[in-house]
Amino acid sequence: MNESSKHPETTNMVSIYTQDPGPRRFNFLGLEPILLRRIIHLGWPVIIGMLSQTAINTVDLLFIGRLPEEIAVPGTAAVLSSIILLWAFGGFLSSISVGTQVISARRFSEGNWQQTGRVLTNAIAVSVIAAFFITALAQFLLEPLMALLSPSTAVQQLGTSYSRIRFWSLLGMALMSSYKSFYDGLGRVRIHMTIAIIMNIANGIICYFLIFGFSIFGFTLKPMYIEGAALGAVLSSYLGLLLMIIWSLRKQDRLYFGVYRLTQLNWSVAFAVARLSFWSGLATVILMSGVGLFNYIVGLIDQLEGVDAINSSAASIIIHVMMLVFMSCLAFGTSTATLVSQSIGAKVPNLAERYGWQSVLLAVYIVSFLGLFAFLFPEPILRIFMPKEVTQADGLKDAVVLLAIPSLKLAIGLLAPLAAAAMVLTQALYGAGKTRYVMVVEFLLHFGCLVPLAWFLGVVCRFGLLGCWLAAVVYAALLLVATGIKFWRGHWKEMVI
Repeated sequence: MNESSKHPETTNMVSIYTQDPGPRRFNFLGLEPILLRRIIHLGWPVIIGMLSQTAINTVDLLFIGRLPEEIAVPGTAAVLSSIILLWAFGGFLSSISVGTQVISARRFSEGNWQQTGRVLTNAIAVSVIAAFFITALAQFLLEPLMALLSPSTAVQQLGTSYSRIRFWSLLGMALMSSYKSFYDGLGRVRIHMTIAIIMNIANGIICYFLIFGFSIFGFTLKPMYIEGAALGAVLSSYLGLLLMIIWSLRKQDRLYFGVYRLTQLNWSVAFAVARLSFWSGLATVILMSGVGLFNYIVGLIDQLEGVDAINSSAASIIIHVMMLVFMSCLAFGTSTATLVSQSIGAKVPNLAERYGWQSVLLAVYIVSFLGLFAFLFPEPILRIFMPKEVTQADGLKDAVVLLAIPSLKLAIGLLAPLAAAAMVLTQALYGAGKTRYVMVVEFLLHFGCLVPLAWFLGVVCRFGLLGCWLAAVVYAALLLVATGIKFWRGHWKEMVI
């Protein structure tokens, strides 16, 4: 059996994605059918995989929203605070995916499989070492950071309990990102999709029983509430990692890539992966710091209005809805990073540029279509997270839903298309190796635009939660301009990795 039959994304050791289809002959709404098919072929498994993985956090929110309102409302806000911290620390670790994907895609398109496997070997080593230190730091800083994210004592207490447990999954997040990005760089994107679906099913079952408790055959487990949600997420994440490792131990992968050979460890490769990933990780920390300050400003609005976590709970739900929409864009962005990096490695940089712009158009069209439903039917969507109870009057839950409707319409109608285009361009620049540029742009826009403007509009001008989301629209527009100009200028085509 030849290699192309084993790996359909390759033909004679060359990726089909790097084959230039020639000049544009036909397009519909600016989309080129040949390139569109390639992007979708690579992107749809990533979408399903990322949606499934993101749904781990969403399942927590769904179950917590069905607890009594004295736990559900602050608990929903606490999940957002916890996820901000999880992605600040875990996102920094998971940024190993950027360096791993970019370099493995380059080496793969150059036809050197042993060098391709060496990238994953060293990414695993970097992930384990970094996770040890980051996990210790996260546990040490948890309580003071949680106090910075929300002025509410109830949110702080629940968020600390939830995060304390979730932080034990940081090692799993880093290692899973290494494996996922390696296979994504090769174009074998269905591997993570399948494992992520299994992870999410397991998480839903485990979380349900841990959150609400159960009694069977004389054994009783008391409801763990928010701590049960955290523990379920940790267990399911390591289940996914175990399945990924088992997959990588298949004979053909061990033979061609030699990932688990100690001779593959190489300081220069490890440094190259870490160097590219560091700037992306720093950009993630900056992003989550900005979101954290955004969340704190929303908490200040709760204090000014004399309510307990209603604005914070509404913001948490809106962000989760937006995350589900954005995952499709981020997935196409991830596939775009692979296409851009493989095309540059195959010496067809103009094809890389065409992939980038095609992905931008596709993401905008998809988000606009999905966003139309959320814009027209906001309350049913919000009620998924904050259901109306028949047996009692949930005044706090109703207040959260009514407050969230205008902001959700603004976020999904105006913010989403702008952010979708910017996210794809950001990932395309990652694929080209321009990670430091993205970090600088994120820093300037978060601390020079999003945070101060959200405070000014939401607190000073008393526009409340809606003012905060107006600031987010301005931020997304500026991010699109900054990434769009950089990608359009094309200097990234000459970067050597």
